Amino acid sequence: KCSTPDQRDIIEYFRLFVDDAAAHGSNILLSAEAFDQPNLNITQLTSILVPQQYKIHVVVYYRRFYDWIHSYHNQVTKGKANREKGKQHATFVRWLTDDMLEEAMQSYSVATYNRFKEAPGIFNVSVVNMHEDPDNFNTNARFACNHMDNAPHLCEIAQSQTIGPSNPSQNLDWKLFRNSIGIYHSIELSDSDTDKWEQIEVKFHEMTDIPRLCVSTEWKKKLLQISLESEKALTPESWYSSEEGLENLMLDFEEKINSKLCSIDIERILL
Repeated sequence: KCSTPDQRDIIEYFRLFVDDAAAHGSNILLSAEAFDQPNLNITQLTSILVPQQYKIHVVVYYRRFYDWIHSYHNQVTKGKANREKGKQHATFVRWLTDDMLEEAMQSYSVATYNRFKEAPGIFNVSVVNMHEDPDNFNTNARFACNHMDNAPHLCEIAQSQTIGPSNPSQNLDWKLFRNSIGIYHSIELSDSDTDKWEQIEVKFHEMTDIPRLCVSTEWKKKLLQISLESEKALTPESWYSSEEGLENLMLDFEEKINSKLCSIDIERILL
């Protein structure tokens, strides 16, 4: 029978790992999505690394807020929809409330950057701007070449590789619609009725003039304001004052706010 290691075991293993790396003069690269969590114990992390003379350099990836918050909703909802089938889950426009915004912003790049910047024992915090030369953006090369010290060979390897999207966005319209059908209509279908579900899905994708909900004027202003402030906070003035910066942000926002950031109106379709 396998047992799950508790937190003390993991911390002790990490401490031994750091001790061994330091003894061999090795650098350490740590990467985890959980580093953006507000409850991360940064002090515990630095208390293990700093005594071994490691200078901690934190690299934060910056994505414009309106894109990030939509992706954040997708990630959270996709997991819930897979686990909780037959239960209605909110589309982006319905999900976007003041409470959800406040919770999500604690994991956003600005909050993450500030937490590490203010933490004792952190040597440096730098930002990867994902909107700088977006057509040629290579996340591995940008990280290895611009933010890793004394790693020229790793930079060369990263530049030689072609990187595709590792976590492509997934359209949740059908998944959210399917999970809502049983709430509005009596339907005797189980997950095993794949043929019938496939027929319904085909009909769904054949619909035209699908009613959609877009964010209110109030929310439009709020999302744009947060996005503008974040760009100024995390990029140099030479960037956000250029055509690629705030000017491009506003054009991109206007294009997406009435398209990508809108949601299907499930209630109008099913009622």
